[in-house]
Amino acid sequence: MKKRIFVRFFSIILASTLLMFIFGLVAVSVNTENVVKGRLIEETKIVALLLDSKDDFQDFKAYEGNDKFRVTVFDTEGNVLIESDTRAELENHSDRVEVQNALNDTPTAVKRYSETFKCEMTYYAMKVELSDGDVVVLRLAIRSSEISAYLSVTIPLFIVVLIVDIILALIISHFISHGISSRILEVGNSLKSVNKGEYVPIKADNSEPELYSVLCEINELSESTHSHILEIEGEHKKLNKVLESISQGIIAVNENGKIAFINKSAISIFGGCGEYVGKDFDCLIEEKAIFERIKRHLNESYAFECEYKDRGLAFNISSMSDGLDISSIIIITDITPERAIAKQKSDFFANASHELKTPITVMQGLSELLLEDEGVSEGASKKIERIHKESLRLSSLISDMLKLSKLESGDEVELSSVSVSLRASFSEALEELSERMTEKNISYSLEGDATIMADPKKLYEIAQNLCSNAVNYNKTNGKIQVEIKDEGSLAKVCVSDTGIGIEEKHIPRLCQRFYRVDKSHSKKTGGTGLGLAIVKHICALYGATMTIESQLDVGTAITIAFKK
Repeated sequence: MKKRIFVRFFSIILASTLLMFIFGLVAVSVNTENVVKGRLIEETKIVALLLDSKDDFQDFKAYEGNDKFRVTVFDTEGNVLIESDTRAELENHSDRVEVQNALNDTPTAVKRYSETFKCEMTYYAMKVELSDGDVVVLRLAIRSSEISAYLSVTIPLFIVVLIVDIILALIISHFISHGISSRILEVGNSLKSVNKGEYVPIKADNSEPELYSVLCEINELSESTHSHILEIEGEHKKLNKVLESISQGIIAVNENGKIAFINKSAISIFGGCGEYVGKDFDCLIEEKAIFERIKRHLNESYAFECEYKDRGLAFNISSMSDGLDISSIIIITDITPERAIAKQKSDFFANASHELKTPITVMQGLSELLLEDEGVSEGASKKIERIHKESLRLSSLISDMLKLSKLESGDEVELSSVSVSLRASFSEALEELSERMTEKNISYSLEGDATIMADPKKLYEIAQNLCSNAVNYNKTNGKIQVEIKDEGSLAKVCVSDTGIGIEEKHIPRLCQRFYRVDKSHSKKTGGTGLGLAIVKHICALYGATMTIESQLDVGTAITIAFKK
């Protein structure tokens, strides 16, 4: 930078000096030529005053042989009367410009090449009237080299001045470039100190008001930037500390699919060590299947669970679309303890359900026998009928608990798959609920059909649970609509009712076991609270999706989409 500034300033000063030198030479040359011409004119006038008669012509012979000076007298016809130099033939000079101008009373100095002297000559002629009345033309000539003689004296002086100017230009350019570069270097060092977190202000001198104001502005901006950097670094440290203390593994992925951030928990979950930022997942996750699954879904929102080295892991991938360098965030949760607790719960429900099934069956059978006994009084009969009803409800609950426990434990992963008609399954379920629909005066419609590959029993369980909920939570004189659509790769069934509906805040928890929106109506509406949980698990077995839409006091619509 300093060298560039020096070269530019020196070039400008040198160019200016050379231009002044050239203009000076031209000016001196022109001025010298004018001085010579003026002297020639004055000398010609002086000689004209001394010329009185033709006898005075002989005085000019004193200039014979003079190579620098020449005197010539012409008559009005241009004939040479006297010539101080006779080395050439004396011809008529009427065509010479200086002679013509003299005869026309407009004498001028004329510069012309002389064949006699073989060089440039400057001529001046003027008309002179002699004492006897004759008119002649007096011409004086001088070599133009006389002008060069003047220049030869002045040029060395100009060269000395030029050398001095060049030396001064070098010195001035050095100081100017050093001053500018030092200022720029000082600004650069100050900005670098901001970048390093060690802010050093620029020393501003108010002797230069314009530069002083600029440097002050830079100092203020640098100080503000330094403060912001410290603040951001502080927040960054806090954020890193929080992320490092989180038990869940967090991985940020950039647009190239490389790891942009990873916390200690993620490294610990996969049993890794070292630095992983800027690397691919395959250096962290040893199982290729999991790595490929994550990579395949990086640009979308996706969640899945899997086993990794005898541990249960839940992956939640979130796609980022805010223009940052990070394209996806992956959150890994170790769900091994949760799975253990869930298995314990499932085992408990399975065991409890199995143990309760026998005494409930006995209660149900004995109550049926007592109801058929004619010797039982009317009051006792009502109590026995109540026992029988509750035993049936409890039996249904235990049956659902056993089904859900088997689904959660994965005992029924291997399912038979045959071609099943959705219409047939839902029609059978609606026919079974016809008596209950008649009691509440509920009408239904069944539209469309589609065929999928599934276990008929499991498909019937989905139909029975959805239709049962549509009846249980419907209003008197309500309606149920079952609409089945075949959409090529998907088969969709939607069960909607005009029932009591559900508030939006309750919808995410509807598929949880035993969850009820209003527990006070559980006995009134019937059901076990496990229906939708069973439906959810069966849908998971077939890769189907379930969506619930509901509006309070308007109704509920549940849609299931099966892959064909």
